[in-house]
Amino acid sequence: MSLGNDLASIRKEKNLSLEEIFEVTKIPVHTLKSIENDTLLDSGNESKTYLRSFVRSYAKALKISDEHILRALESTEAGIYDHELYKLTHPESQEEEYSVNKDKVEVENSAPKMVDPELTSADTYEEEIQQNEKIESVPKASSAEKPTVSSINWADMSKKVYASPSKSKIGLFLIIFILITGFGTAIYFYGGDFVAMFSGDDSDPEQVDSDNQPTEPNTDTPVISDSLNQSITPQAEIIEDPTPALPETLTVTLYAAYDKLEPVRVTSDLNGRTNPFWMDQGEAYYFDFVDSLQIRGQYSRFLVLFNGNLISNPRQNYFDANLNSIVLTRDILSLPEYATQADSEFPSNIGIPAPDSVIYRIQF
Repeated sequence: MSLGNDLASIRKEKNLSLEEIFEVTKIPVHTLKSIENDTLLDSGNESKTYLRSFVRSYAKALKISDEHILRALESTEAGIYDHELYKLTHPESQEEEYSVNKDKVEVENSAPKMVDPELTSADTYEEEIQQNEKIESVPKASSAEKPTVSSINWADMSKKVYASPSKSKIGLFLIIFILITGFGTAIYFYGGDFVAMFSGDDSDPEQVDSDNQPTEPNTDTPVISDSLNQSITPQAEIIEDPTPALPETLTVTLYAAYDKLEPVRVTSDLNGRTNPFWMDQGEAYYFDFVDSLQIRGQYSRFLVLFNGNLISNPRQNYFDANLNSIVLTRDILSLPEYATQADSEFPSNIGIPAPDSVIYRIQF
């Protein structure tokens, strides 16, 4: 099976429709269908990184780990894909196949025994009796070619075991020799530890004089209190970084909140082209990029959002005079106030209604 077929099978197992996948990923349904019928990755008009981002977003909506989908994409692009994604997401199928092969048993051939036809042709009653005697004299093939528990003669086996007492004595002496050698080696290397373990004298000989009186402590060595030790070596606290890691492809929302954009120009590093977009008031567009996105035109008429968080003052904070554009980078969107996913797709505390419609721009 192909990668697209495996994704379609996993989606159907989860009882999800393409429309439900669209609600999560904002990828148009016709693009999702092209992923499942394996025509998207064959498109030569877009970059591989841009096309791979759609497949990874689709797999993320199916709760497939990024590591598994990347391995499947590499196999597909190399032309050696062999059902890897389904095997990675369904490891129980391989275990079931192994158990079926493991439980196979050999069935003994129960075909009837063949008798020489010359022994079955008789013209008279006396010849028939003679042939029956020949048949009975033919040695029968042993049906117990492989020994079983019921076919083993345990009494005969015990006679064989005890038939040579000299060998059993040699084995016993060999075991005793190995035990003594091991015990002696342990005493040689760890004897001091054993003595210290069972010794009841905990006194330090360096602190007792010839009259068994304790000597004065050495005043040259400074004594550090426990509280000082604790202040010098505080216990290190492990602080986890609450900021989540950003995905490979980032999506920014451009919202014509205050008036029409006639037009606004957007440049994504996915293809390096600058395209104009005419947007009516109340419309919002999604734009994808990897490391940087440039926006130019009517800055006072639109808002920019990421992860449902409003990017504050983009014109004042992120304007690049050389490019004459607002430049949003991965480092900027990695800040905690932007990288953390908001509770809703549009903030409700800025006094502006949510967009009337949102369009996913897959071409720039």
